[in-house]
Amino acid sequence: MLLAVLTMLWGCSSDSDDGDKLEGSSFAPVEKPSWTIDMMANDPVPTWQAPDPSKYESSMFIMVCLEEQLARYASDDDMMTVLIGDECRAKPAPLHKSDSGKCYFVLKIDGNSTDRDVSFSLCYYAAKIHHLFKLSATQTFASDITYGIDEDFVPQLIKGSSRYPVQGDLTVKLPDTAPFTPSDDDFVAVFVGDDCRGVGTVGQPFTVFLTSAGETPHVRYYSAQKGGVYTFKQSLTIAAGDSKEVTLSF
Repeated sequence: MLLAVLTMLWGCSSDSDDGDKLEGSSFAPVEKPSWTIDMMANDPVPTWQAPDPSKYESSMFIMVCLEEQLARYASDDDMMTVLIGDECRAKPAPLHKSDSGKCYFVLKIDGNSTDRDVSFSLCYYAAKIHHLFKLSATQTFASDITYGIDEDFVPQLIKGSSRYPVQGDLTVKLPDTAPFTPSDDDFVAVFVGDDCRGVGTVGQPFTVFLTSAGETPHVRYYSAQKGGVYTFKQSLTIAAGDSKEVTLSF
């Protein structure tokens, strides 16, 4: 099943470790920062062409919901399709919004019984941020079946970012003797230079976005009690699909 394959492929990480320590922090008093990841890209508008249905034996339907991280950028100019190999197999679908605010696309995918063990690619173009997202998996075409109607199908499209092809999950923990009292207003972020590449809270995994495996990300921690940011000089090593855990040592 296409949905099962995509969910398995993009819904979990491929590697994990037992945790490292980050040391060598410096502190600077600052106002509460508003760290955000720049998701703007420069991908051109795709020229996807609707398939000729007379060439195919049957079709399948899927309804794809946008995850929260991407729904905030959704616009009426967005579109989505499915490729099998390099061939467009679904008429590019426009964005729909439900009364509850859910953003979704409905795709009719054309195929043949000979489409076995072929590369399916779910492609989404976010017009507002000029960003193409693409998830691929090897699968056999399943005819006359509908997915995503009885229960939401929410693939992690952000994992297929053209700008940030290297992504890994990071969990940051505090030592037993931190130099402040943690609060719900604290948060942690990962930076490459001055570019924010991930924001989260202590003890909860969040995604780190990198443009290449050669980048050297660093952790920053904002303490509400101290009214400032701790910056850790020691860099992280994050590979695609990693699930890493680090403990901060102040």
